[in-house]
Amino acid sequence: MIGKKIGNRYEILALIGGGGMSLVYQAKDIYLNRIVAVKILREYFTSDNEFVRRFRREAQAVASLSHPNIVNIYDVGQDGDTHYLVMEYIKGKTLKEIIIEQAPISLNETIDIVKQICDALEHAHENSIVHRDIKPHNIIITRGGRVKVTDFGIARAVSTATVTHTRGIIGSVHYFSPEQAKGEVTGEKSDIYSLGIVLYEMVTGKLPFEGESPISVALMHIQSEPVPPSRHNPNLTDNIEKIILKAIKKNPDERYETVAKLRLDLRASLLGKISAPVGDAGDQQVFRNKKSVQTVSDDTLVLDDKPSLKNKPPEKQHGEKTRKIRPLGYLLLTLLSLLIIGGAIWGLGKLWVKEEILVPDIIELSAPEAQRILAAENLKMAIEREIPHPDIKKDHIISQDPLPETRTKSGRTIQVLVSSGPALVPVPNVVGSSQIIADVNITNAGLTVGKVEQQYSSQYANGIVMGQYPEAGGLVPEKSSIDLVVSKGPEPRNISMPPLIGLDLNNVEARLQETGLELGEITRQKSELYPYDFVIEQNPMAGKEVIQGSKVNLVLSDGPGPSTQSARVVLKLNESGQVKIQVRDVKGDRIAYEKYHEQGDAFVVNVNYFGQGLITVYIDDKKIKEQVVPSEQ
Repeated sequence: MIGKKIGNRYEILALIGGGGMSLVYQAKDIYLNRIVAVKILREYFTSDNEFVRRFRREAQAVASLSHPNIVNIYDVGQDGDTHYLVMEYIKGKTLKEIIIEQAPISLNETIDIVKQICDALEHAHENSIVHRDIKPHNIIITRGGRVKVTDFGIARAVSTATVTHTRGIIGSVHYFSPEQAKGEVTGEKSDIYSLGIVLYEMVTGKLPFEGESPISVALMHIQSEPVPPSRHNPNLTDNIEKIILKAIKKNPDERYETVAKLRLDLRASLLGKISAPVGDAGDQQVFRNKKSVQTVSDDTLVLDDKPSLKNKPPEKQHGEKTRKIRPLGYLLLTLLSLLIIGGAIWGLGKLWVKEEILVPDIIELSAPEAQRILAAENLKMAIEREIPHPDIKKDHIISQDPLPETRTKSGRTIQVLVSSGPALVPVPNVVGSSQIIADVNITNAGLTVGKVEQQYSSQYANGIVMGQYPEAGGLVPEKSSIDLVVSKGPEPRNISMPPLIGLDLNNVEARLQETGLELGEITRQKSELYPYDFVIEQNPMAGKEVIQGSKVNLVLSDGPGPSTQSARVVLKLNESGQVKIQVRDVKGDRIAYEKYHEQGDAFVVNVNYFGQGLITVYIDDKKIKEQVVPSEQ
């Protein structure tokens, strides 16, 4: 496939990966001048018309998704028997490669990666698209730490076709949900199960189910309980283990309802906060009045209108006025008591219960500005770490936890990732390579092609890179532009137009390339003088002075061409030697006769020619006779 052009648009440059279902190539989109990834289905899939139909339908549906954590699908098409999918080209490693190299992966990095996968799946689920083949092989991590989930459309088509294919279970059975293994209908919770298996593998470096065959592994998903991940990784926190085991429950109803809820628990585990149970609002309060006890609810106050004899006030002396509290007074006292108690409860509530507020959006703001905005909302900011980012400026916020517009308690600390600026990458040396190869090498280095200037050069052939800026070997920020100077070949000069009439088209093209001229417009007309594809007329005419790079227009013979004619050559030799008769006509030069003769021999040779010809006789390569033979008009 290397060098082949698919769909008359995508030039295949290199093989970059493959699996049981497809091969993935790096290619150049010659229309948009960009590097893409082309996934080509293997032959045994393309022979299944039903599968191809599903594949095209699902790929077109997924092409409507637009999310920074989902690999973009640009095109889906067919070129002959080749069915292909054109995707965004991502330079990075698969999550499977990272697990093999680093597992167990640190908790912070694991949660960061899985949260981004959750974001991608949430977007897809909101658009009624289920992946059905979530596994580390389908997750790419860029150099900047961005997660890209791929193979949405293919996974859906394969999942639908699994029942009808006779080649066994398609995909990676180690990440299948129990309902997939049983051939039942799958949904969003199947993706949650598969993501739980991925999370298990990231923090332990092992898979929960291993077997001698795909069937045995599938049965384990259905029947066996997984080994708790903490047995493989004793440093694993209880919270993360609970999250994993909930995500991979056999019963879909016992798993997380949505990936959004899984993501929220992951964030909570990272912050190490556990919400405390809230007390019953209907709890009763007990009020004691000296020795009498009365039980009341929050909004009720009971007064005893029969005071005890022990507390009976002394009788008034003669002449003293007795002041009685009337019923209205009791009511006023009751209201006053309620106000005092309510105010006390409200004041304590203000101390104990913090106000809920919306978290402001601080992403892409500078760290000082973000801190100022959070402080105005009585929130704090903690920088979790600084990481490179290709787009967000240095000392600006990449992400925040909790997310913007979510509710949180006043005084909470917002965890943020801060950009350390773009990662620095070395500039590759592309001088001396073709422009297409230079584009590929620059893109592979995480850079972009900038301004392309063309100049004449006697040292570099046309289309070869003769200069670059910045120069090779230096370090520049990721996604920086590399300007190129591309050769246009030697500077053109004035030359004499070569004669082309009587030459066939192949010889004409070679002659034009030698002299630095270009083939222009070609027309045809019937001719009995020249064979098919021979030049009848040329413009400019032979001998005219033209500049290199000029176009030459030709009129070619459309046949039938000249008929065969014959000429008699009469010879009487005055010396011995090797006799050779050469013919030059519209079909070129050829030897018509060659034989040794003695001195004094006399003989006649009939020579065939086409159109107008020149017959030359040689003895031992010495010309002894020449005659022009006219063509029939």
